[in-house]
Amino acid sequence: MNIVSSTKKQLHRDICADPVLHGLVLNLYLNGEEYPHRVSDYFPIASTEEPELAEMMRKHLREEDKHIALYKKAVRCLNQPILVLPMEDVFNHVIRSHTPGSFAIDHAEHRDRKRDKLAHFFAHLHFLEKRVATSLEYHLDACAKSPCDYPEKIIGVILSDERRHATYTRDAVMDLLPRRAAARTLHLHEAAEARANLEFSIGQLSRLVRDHGNRFPRSRRWLYRASCRYLQGMQARG
Repeated sequence: MNIVSSTKKQLHRDICADPVLHGLVLNLYLNGEEYPHRVSDYFPIASTEEPELAEMMRKHLREEDKHIALYKKAVRCLNQPILVLPMEDVFNHVIRSHTPGSFAIDHAEHRDRKRDKLAHFFAHLHFLEKRVATSLEYHLDACAKSPCDYPEKIIGVILSDERRHATYTRDAVMDLLPRRAAARTLHLHEAAEARANLEFSIGQLSRLVRDHGNRFPRSRRWLYRASCRYLQGMQARG
């Protein structure tokens, strides 16, 4: 395991060991799941011509709502408040700030234009779900440190759903577009997500270290401050 992975693993363990920190991070996941309800252009089912894909989107939305309920119960299990975060603290929103174009589909638009926008939406979702799944893998391991056993139970369920979401969304891009166009679209959204992940990680880790640093073990506070500086250096190098 390299130093970045080992630091992430330890960070999640330290977070899960403290109910306040754990509650804050679960709220980050929760607000990501609620994001489709806060915008008007996510999951454009009415613009989908393929019945099977439309049903996959409906299932995805149902599972997102299931995740919302599970995360809320986990936060309450830790005796922490449910938070409605500003958009700037929602990972979906941060990715979109790095993504050109809009997902909004006008019914009057040409069929090919609709398919192109739909493919961009699924490419966005693919890299979002893939990144969330990776984060949840670290978190699932760390939940053994939590004073409440419920988060560990629900993270495994949610992780399984997110992995499946990451698979079908990529398949959708490949089905909607010719191979070269699909590859270009995926590359664009992969780059957007990578920039967003760096920005989001810097913002959230910096806030935890600044506002709740005394909740981390004294022996590792320096490590997380150094991690912030390392990420900021990566961002500055572009």
